[in-house]
Amino acid sequence: MRRVEGIRLQLDAVNYLKSVKTLLGITYRELSSILDIPESVLSRYATGDMLPSVETAEEMLKKLEERYPISEVVKSRLRMYDTYVDMSFVNLPQFWRLYEVYLGRRFPGLRVDVVLTAAADGIPLAVAAASRFEATLVVAKQYREPGVDNYEYTYLREGRPVTLYVPAGHIKRGYSVFIVDDIARTGKTLRALVGLASKAGAEIAGASILVAKREVRIDAEFPVDVLYTY
Repeated sequence: MRRVEGIRLQLDAVNYLKSVKTLLGITYRELSSILDIPESVLSRYATGDMLPSVETAEEMLKKLEERYPISEVVKSRLRMYDTYVDMSFVNLPQFWRLYEVYLGRRFPGLRVDVVLTAAADGIPLAVAAASRFEATLVVAKQYREPGVDNYEYTYLREGRPVTLYVPAGHIKRGYSVFIVDDIARTGKTLRALVGLASKAGAEIAGASILVAKREVRIDAEFPVDVLYTY
């Protein structure tokens, strides 16, 4: 394993540890019993005083992902109302770190030039994805950027037309695009983002949807990961 990959694995293990501890309110005692690592050592990992070895980091991640998968974190923080889904937890830096680790392990070795999302709720997750893939972040907006050519895609949402715009220079032919969407109620936003990338002549490397309704059907020729369904 190359040194940089080993360091990333060590940091991933520590970030996963810190994130689930904060987001789920888990104690060092509980974590110690699961990981078979003394509480004092886990505390030093969390504070940055030391890093686990590469071998220990891999074992930590396997155990943490099995016991505290990110889907369970989403389930515990999601709040459902009659007309509203509260997903404010996606604005927490602890969740960004967890999501970054998840994407890196879910899509290992994926080449991504651009991470594409729609304004505005998907932006925090897309920032995390762009950081993980070391890619450019592009946000599709419901207004044209003045003075430049724009790709546009129009679709119906709740019976009214919605148009998304992306400056033409931000996505180019042959680019590898990864799409991020925070919630899919109908799948139309995902299809609109795919349409924008296709108009630019780009290739879709994959997509990540954090939360989706069970009845949403997503037929795609690229891998689509739906993290949690309701």
